[in-house]
Amino acid sequence: MNVLLTHGYFLPLDPKEAALHRPYPPLASLTMAAWLKEKLGLEVHFYDVMFDGGPEGLVQAVRKHRPDVLIVYDDDFNFLTKMCLENMRRTVFAAVAQLEQVPLRIVHSSDASDQAEAYLQAGFQVVVHRNAEKALVDLLAAYRRRPSLEALQHMPSLSLNTANGIVHTPPLRQNFPPEETPFPRWELIDLEPYRRQWLKHHSYFSLNVSTSHGCPYGCNWCAKPLYGRTYRAIPPERVAEEFRRLKVELGADHIWVTDDIFALQPGWLERFARELERRQIHVPYKCLSRADLITEPFAALLARTGCQEIWLGVESGSQRVLDAMDKRLRVTDAIRARQILGNHGIRTCFFLQFGYLGETLADIQATWRLIRHTRPSDIGISVSYPLKGTPFYQTVQNLLGAKRNWLHSGDLDLMYPGTYPRSFYREVYRFTHLMFGWIRLRQAQPLGGQLRLLVRQIIFLPELVLRYLRIRWTAWRKATPPDPDWMVHKVRYSEK
Repeated sequence: MNVLLTHGYFLPLDPKEAALHRPYPPLASLTMAAWLKEKLGLEVHFYDVMFDGGPEGLVQAVRKHRPDVLIVYDDDFNFLTKMCLENMRRTVFAAVAQLEQVPLRIVHSSDASDQAEAYLQAGFQVVVHRNAEKALVDLLAAYRRRPSLEALQHMPSLSLNTANGIVHTPPLRQNFPPEETPFPRWELIDLEPYRRQWLKHHSYFSLNVSTSHGCPYGCNWCAKPLYGRTYRAIPPERVAEEFRRLKVELGADHIWVTDDIFALQPGWLERFARELERRQIHVPYKCLSRADLITEPFAALLARTGCQEIWLGVESGSQRVLDAMDKRLRVTDAIRARQILGNHGIRTCFFLQFGYLGETLADIQATWRLIRHTRPSDIGISVSYPLKGTPFYQTVQNLLGAKRNWLHSGDLDLMYPGTYPRSFYREVYRFTHLMFGWIRLRQAQPLGGQLRLLVRQIIFLPELVLRYLRIRWTAWRKATPPDPDWMVHKVRYSEK
């Protein structure tokens, strides 16, 4: 069976990410290639669309290899694919519309799970949903025995476009054991374009690794279409060996751990530290965690294993917004985590979110105060984004217009009526970054960099003042009174 495997993220179509020059290879797609080889003995062709600006390269690859099966398998481990961006969907649709000659066309992604009918109507015959690794292996094994869609209609975790219409099968409850996870097949892609961008713009080369699947927490805006509300950790011995391979064999100077929450399993990080030391491997890495999980012993282990930077989903400096999100965090957790991680020399970065339903200027100002008080190493800002399948989406779906997804990751369009007009949140986004620039001036950095930042901040000082005045004026003139029931919960975490 001749299989061509690819993914659906086209970096040039995401201008914000393209400008950062931090491309990461499609890790989940390469791991899927390894599963197919290990379980079915399949040697796949792989086409990497990362640096393509359109569907032409993929179409040419199909014409060259003439596969029996085309699989568009997104990188589930990259947050960018979980954003379900319209630019990527349109390009994948444009490609598959030209590929009717392929006998079996399969797609797996967060967006395809949310919009299965649209993908099937665009030209795919099968959408693979939850626990896709095992679902896809089982699907291809069945198709190899009997190459017809009818043979697949009773297999779990699929949506199929059959002669009798669209069929949705029940979800697959069990995936392969995490300890069986094979190493990604890095040899299938050319890493040099990635390496060149990293070295040219950042003077080091970073690669990605996944140490777990899923997240057990229930933030009501967070979509979990692929693994559900579960957490499955890969053994630390296996991860330490992957760190070694990335550093020694592939030349990585830095690693991004893509997990939603790193090292959640008790005792995992201690074992990981021992395994790295046994292999004499030390490579700086960045990861994600929750503020309430940060303790002195945990931070010490992070530093011991090479953690250079950690991103925390702080979201807001307003406790009532956190409660409404079902975040199960206190604002004081972020303050404490920042202090602990700073004591261990770990860069501490905050993910922030504006525009949640019912948020007022007072809540936004609370977030600004939190930033000024804690002085994080960096911030990432988004506006609330209702993704299909989340409780938040169910709350606001009747308020949504025709636009249901962002075009690209820098879109940041508030797609439901917020407390303030859409333009207000773009002002808040820009003002917060400008304000944070003054905070960064107080951080330790080379003199040259500090002087450049100072000059930049002085140049943008009039813009900072103007945007603040616009924010205050808009909040005064154009506010929509928040729904009094917007944050009603039977039990609020902050009251426990």
